[in-house]
Amino acid sequence: MASALFGGLHSPRPLPRPDALVELARGFTPRVEARAPSPVLLDLQGLGRLWPTAAALGSALVAAARERALEAQVALASSRTVALVIARARPGLTIVPTGGEAEALAPLPLDLLELSPERDEILRRWGLRTIGELARLPVKGLAERFGPEGARLVRLARGEDDGVLVRAPLAERFELTLELEWPVDGLEPLAFLLLRVFEPLCQALAGRGSKAAAIEFELGLVDGTKHRRRLAPALPSGEPRTWRTLVLLELEARPPRDAIARITVRASPTPARAAQFSLLDPAQPSPERLAETLARLGAWVAEGRGGSAQLVDTHRPGAFAVSTFAPGPPSAGDVGAVAPRAALRAYRPPRLARVALQDGRPSFVSAAGVRGAVAGCAGPWRASGGWWDVAFSRDEWDLALASGGVYRVFFDRLREEWFVEGQLD
Repeated sequence: MASALFGGLHSPRPLPRPDALVELARGFTPRVEARAPSPVLLDLQGLGRLWPTAAALGSALVAAARERALEAQVALASSRTVALVIARARPGLTIVPTGGEAEALAPLPLDLLELSPERDEILRRWGLRTIGELARLPVKGLAERFGPEGARLVRLARGEDDGVLVRAPLAERFELTLELEWPVDGLEPLAFLLLRVFEPLCQALAGRGSKAAAIEFELGLVDGTKHRRRLAPALPSGEPRTWRTLVLLELEARPPRDAIARITVRASPTPARAAQFSLLDPAQPSPERLAETLARLGAWVAEGRGGSAQLVDTHRPGAFAVSTFAPGPPSAGDVGAVAPRAALRAYRPPRLARVALQDGRPSFVSAAGVRGAVAGCAGPWRASGGWWDVAFSRDEWDLALASGGVYRVFFDRLREEWFVEGQLD
């Protein structure tokens, strides 16, 4: 086998995973370059003891792709550029002999060189359609028009390498497994073991300048089953005690069915971002303390009742959904420059009222804490719907009382009763 040998892998079909070809290539050599999911470049130098000929090595690559149910086009050449271009151009296995690089590239279309749109348009205006036609251009003349890039284009068209192989970094996995000598049944002994798992995991994250955005923990039980859960707090955290507390609160709410024999923890890393706080802004809660507080509140209240209220797309009055509470940074703008708005301080629940009408409009209101003649009113605004879920139908009025205050009052047409919903400020 030639001393310098490179392989190109290309899949003409969508890959099941973005790193499928990279994993296939790393089964042969750790020197792999991948600028995209496909194609992938392999440095195959030094594999002559396992595969004496290039044909044997190429057949092994094709067989490995077939075992993984991947449709891969394989090309072997002594040039990195030729291996990548031929792999994209020709199906099956192609072996380019040493010295035949330019001849192998000559009939291929110019698009396979992946030129910039500007350069591709200029070359096509000159009447160039194949790589061989570009290779026959004089280097000096092309360099005078395109600068150093012109000489590089001719070298690529002739199959000469430009640059070096850039090894693709290994995907980092932050995962730890602890096999227990004796099964554990109970949260107190488990708390100590969880800290033994989370401390080295968080240290590994900190060494990469990352924090854990989410944690997946898997408990292997004595009966052979697995207890899996995923925790994703509002903000990333790199504190092992915080993650231990969150896991214990989760297990307290949803305990495993049997004793625990194995603990596996996987972290989803995210870059750690340093925040510069202002001396003039109010202090923000730490992400760790916020995550623990929300987890404890979630354990005390019913599911879906702890978090931040979010508006939903409906006309039903008072409708909202509960999602993860993630406070944003304090506004740095001038509060005095914001235009004033009317806010409704809603009563929960709305207060039952007695309303006197005059010519179909409210003239007097009496409810708990609200009483007086109506000095001015606006309305009604009718809202109805929700017959498929929670039906509602009501007429809303905004009333200014002679005794002071502006209130939102509505008439429930389904119950035929009046209510004071809140006060407008």
